Amino acid sequence: MRPLVLLPAVCLLAVAVAGCGAGATTNCKVPPDRELLLAVRAHAGPIVVTTAEKRGNAGRLTITACQTSDTEATATLTVFSLSNESIRDIRHGIKLEREAGRWTVIGDAHSRRCYEGRGSQEFSSAKCT
Repeated sequence: MRPLVLLPAVCLLAVAVAGCGAGATTNCKVPPDRELLLAVRAHAGPIVVTTAEKRGNAGRLTITACQTSDTEATATLTVFSLSNESIRDIRHGIKLEREAGRWTVIGDAHSRRCYEGRGSQEFSSAKCT
């Protein structure tokens, strides 16, 4: 009986992780194709390593992907709970494009959220103090 209860919960979690971020109004294809997810994960590796080296150890990482057409997609990568004195979390907004069957990152804009008293409590391009 327990596996029958867990299956819907696991499916719902998989859709939430693979789908677009909360409040998105685009027409995402769910789930994004395998190649898109692999491209986002490949791009995430250097970001996480660089972030960990410059900002301290990361506590959690989330990636959401949204394939809006056969050739365009977006992804959001968020690194939470940095052990830095001023920057709490970093978010990357990634744009991808498919050419010749291969997904390529064509843009990456990042923002940060500061610890209380160190700057913005919302994700922003403003520096933390």
